[in-house]
Amino acid sequence: MTHSLIGKFAWVFWLLYIAVIAPIFIFVQINVSSVLYDSERAKIELVTQTLTPIISTYLTFDQQEMLSDVMRTFFQNPNILKVSLIDIHQRVMFEQHYPHSAAQEMISLSVPVVDAITNQTQATLVIRYSNNYVHDLQTKLLMELILLSLFALLIFSLTYWYFRKQFFVLRLLSNWMGNYTIDKSSQPFQSDNTNTEIITITSSANKMVETIDNYRCQMEQINNELENRVENEITKRREKEQLLIHQSRLAAMGEMIESIAHQWRQPLNIIGLAVAEIDMKRSFGVLEEGEIEKNNTIINNNLAFMSNTIDDFRNFFNTDKKSVHFDPIVPIHEIFALIGEQLRYANITYRIDEQCQKKIFGVVNEFKQVILNILNNAKDAIKGQHDQSGGKIEITLRCDADFFYIDISDTGGGVSPSIQERIFDPYFSTKLHDKGSGIGLYMSKVIIEKHFEGTLSVSNSREGALFTLSIPLER
Repeated sequence: MTHSLIGKFAWVFWLLYIAVIAPIFIFVQINVSSVLYDSERAKIELVTQTLTPIISTYLTFDQQEMLSDVMRTFFQNPNILKVSLIDIHQRVMFEQHYPHSAAQEMISLSVPVVDAITNQTQATLVIRYSNNYVHDLQTKLLMELILLSLFALLIFSLTYWYFRKQFFVLRLLSNWMGNYTIDKSSQPFQSDNTNTEIITITSSANKMVETIDNYRCQMEQINNELENRVENEITKRREKEQLLIHQSRLAAMGEMIESIAHQWRQPLNIIGLAVAEIDMKRSFGVLEEGEIEKNNTIINNNLAFMSNTIDDFRNFFNTDKKSVHFDPIVPIHEIFALIGEQLRYANITYRIDEQCQKKIFGVVNEFKQVILNILNNAKDAIKGQHDQSGGKIEITLRCDADFFYIDISDTGGGVSPSIQERIFDPYFSTKLHDKGSGIGLYMSKVIIEKHFEGTLSVSNSREGALFTLSIPLER
């Protein structure tokens, strides 16, 4: 950049030099020469204008000697070559030659001598002169101009050489900085230039690069530390997430065990009554063959019901993580089949409004876990009401062109506005410590957002809480 700048400066100078010197020479050759010629001619004409009245007087009174003296006296200009006075009959009355070097150009000037009284021409004064003086003066002026232009050229050349030397160092410094890369260290810039400003610039550049290298080393160290921290945090987060998943499954297992207890309570009572009836009638000797068959049928039917219940819960905890397209109404009915006895025992009714029959994509058991967590919260919220009169849970399945929506509402009084933003935080729970772990809703939100690429939100309806699952239809 700097080298190109000084090169452009040199071109500009040469153009200005030619643009100024050439017109000066042309001006001297044309205008100054013309002025000098006119000045020389004007001087001779002035002499002739002064002399012609005197010559006329001497001719009138026929004073030849005085005429010759006057002619010799007046015409002493070194450029005059010859002076002649010719009468009207073309006879030479006076003629004087002046010794002179070779004339470059000879000019003739003829002036008539007129009698002032009769106004008649008496003679003709002929003067021949050269422009040697003008040429000498012009040559001298040109030589001075040439010397002046050469001096200006010398000054420029010295200036150009000096600045070129300085700018050459700056160009090397510019190339050195242009080749500098932040991913590797470089040697300091060295220069033998003794200019104070150049030394200051190179010193500042070296300090700047040194500072950048120091920052680069610090950034590399910080990046290494950050990478280690990120890896450690990722490892901790994975461990924490696995722990939360494990705790969530344990909590779900606890809920399932409670559901099993509710599901088995009535069949066990029925089986117990049937066995007691057989024992009592056998002890009294009134047991009949038909009654044994009837009680065996009752016992076998309830045992089959209990076995099916175990199969349903075992399928719920299946660890298969395969993602498939499925109709969400099917796992929702299965969840209600598992917790239906608990809801009936708590005097809670439920209703499913299926307005959309499209399928969603994901892991079925994870979807079941989300629905179960929300329904258990709704059940606990309704059971926590003061009147203990039961309640209602409604599930609405709807969709639009892009999303499948599942609205789960209850009559449990809703979520306080002060905790709506924290309700999905891990380990946050409004239940007593022995009733809730605070990870159910957190895991539900994680599953919907990360595994189903949807959203889970909560708001309040007129009678209670409203949880809304938004799941994209096409993925």
